[in-house]
Amino acid sequence: MDAMHEIKPGQSIELLKALHILTRDGKMNQDSRRKLKQVYHLYQFIEPLLQEVQQDHPDIQLVDHGAGKSYLGFLLYDLFFKTLNNASHIYGIETRDELVARSQALAEKLHFPGMSFLHLSVAASIESERLPARVDVVTARESTAAY
Repeated sequence: MDAMHEIKPGQSIELLKALHILTRDGKMNQDSRRKLKQVYHLYQFIEPLLQEVQQDHPDIQLVDHGAGKSYLGFLLYDLFFKTLNNASHIYGIETRDELVARSQALAEKLHFPGMSFLHLSVAASIESERLPARVDVVTARESTAAY
């Protein structure tokens, strides 16, 4: 099965290449296939929750703690948030400066205005004024090693 059969309709090929899930020529290796499958699996759990929250709050505020390289956040934005055309936003929380800077640059390059990345610990994010007062969904992973 080629890579295009595993990619969801409307998904950003440029994003998948930037995340190194696809090579420059659009191919996918076994590690990338596994990584994409894991994130899609998480998305299957999160999407119904997002749809439910959207009924009460059309502008969903999601905070992704321990964002790492932000595979999950970017794919959530690409598959769900980018079509909302409202004030919905994903905040990636990460303690490693280089990952925050890299993710912010990628969001700007891809014109994903509803994404921002903050150099904060989980503890600091609880009291941070850089996050909205209302947060609808929080994602967190014990370890990002599987991503």
